[in-house]
Amino acid sequence: MRFRVILAPDDIRRLSIESLPETLDSFINLLKNELHLDGTLIVQFEDRNYGNELCNLTSMSDLTEEMTTLRVFQKHVPESSNDLETSIDELSDSTLDTASLPSTSSRDSTPKRSGYLPDPFVIPKFPTDIELRLQRGNEAYYRDGSLLDVPRSIRSDILDTLAEALFQIKTHPTNGECSIVAKALVDKFPCLKEAGSRDGWYAWKYSIHYKMGNFRQQLRIAGSVELSVHKRSASGDSKRPKKAWRSEVNFLPEHPPNKTMEMLEQDRSNLQSEMTKKNVDWKKVDALMDSTFSLRRKEIIKEEPLVKDLQARWSALFTERQIDAEFTRIVSKNLKQSFFHGLDELVPRFLRLYRHRETVKELSAFLASLDADNSNQQKRAVVLLALPHFLKEDPSHFFKICKPNEDTEAIKGMDVGILIVTEDAERPVPKEVVDVVLAVEESVVLRKLKDVPHAFALLMGLLYVLNIQYPKGLRYMFEVIQKVIMKIGENTCSSRVNGVRNKLMSTNM
Repeated sequence: MRFRVILAPDDIRRLSIESLPETLDSFINLLKNELHLDGTLIVQFEDRNYGNELCNLTSMSDLTEEMTTLRVFQKHVPESSNDLETSIDELSDSTLDTASLPSTSSRDSTPKRSGYLPDPFVIPKFPTDIELRLQRGNEAYYRDGSLLDVPRSIRSDILDTLAEALFQIKTHPTNGECSIVAKALVDKFPCLKEAGSRDGWYAWKYSIHYKMGNFRQQLRIAGSVELSVHKRSASGDSKRPKKAWRSEVNFLPEHPPNKTMEMLEQDRSNLQSEMTKKNVDWKKVDALMDSTFSLRRKEIIKEEPLVKDLQARWSALFTERQIDAEFTRIVSKNLKQSFFHGLDELVPRFLRLYRHRETVKELSAFLASLDADNSNQQKRAVVLLALPHFLKEDPSHFFKICKPNEDTEAIKGMDVGILIVTEDAERPVPKEVVDVVLAVEESVVLRKLKDVPHAFALLMGLLYVLNIQYPKGLRYMFEVIQKVIMKIGENTCSSRVNGVRNKLMSTNM
């Protein structure tokens, strides 16, 4: 059976199961496993007896073979900001968000940006005297088309207000995003249009762009931890990035306002203690990971520790659940949703491109594997594994296949990569897999992954979470995954990747 499962307005997934379980509890457990959910779930179905209105699912007999849509809610317990203890009396229903994280006190959580500029941009309220001038200017504009003569001081105040509002969303807006803000400003206050300009806001766009640079410099001088890492090193240290280089929204956030370094370190210690328990309280882990986000990012960005040292201090970070959550904190996007939605959308187009180059030996071998298994899962794996060959890159040190008991030797020399453990090591895409492993710095960081596509998704998450640069020999493959498939920073593609995207979009399906 195939279901359309609605978790949130922006999180709608497809689910295929061979047959319905006999009991409701078994069905809910199946949903938790397949959709990677936790806690108490409330499942609703469309009842045809009531015009397809949603009703709570209380028995498996309510489901029929024709049903396709389910609505899933998570029942969670709000956690105390002091001791994270829960109370049954405080249970409340809420729709799952894309990260499936528990709610935490805004004072205890690290301040985070959304990273997505609304279009049209909502112009913030200016100081009262400026608002009054602009209202009078609009009245004159609508009366006779006259434009407002804006003194330099007022123009500066307008730009300061816009820069502060824009900074709350994104630290380094692109030219296109500055255009959105400039257009919204002139749409709301047409008296600010520029005489002789085709659109009326061209100069405003560049004024906003340069004001953002000045605004960041002022915050850097004031001691912003987030912006200090972007500063060029006087010693010429090329390792220090000028800014978040993979469209990270919360690259190096400030600490929560009511947390000292000692308090954050105590939270980290509590987190490690929780992870040593036989029955881990994952809600408590979620909350502690969220509150210590700024401490963890500071260590990763500024100190650049080895992965084995991070595993010792932040063992929770190396779980599938927390990689998903941490990626969402950094990028403000759901990892698996953005990866698989983008991948499934482009799989037919990628395969068509590959077939046009079937004379390439490696591509031919991957495409031939679809003759024996033409499932969607196999197509996903073929697209991802054949991608470096299509881009004329060498994945030999990134992707390896080995037999059981040979994995220790296989990961030697693997800085970042995926290892498939199988008895059938001769096939380009093994049919029967014993294990799928993620390796970083010649160490295994994740085992027992579901399949190759999930390994790719989690590896992308790890590269963001650990701030690891893409391997030089596979930079175009990872850029395609990030910017074309996941649509993160898609407006800043290299010319080579932009060419691939154009070919994909022009492919007739």
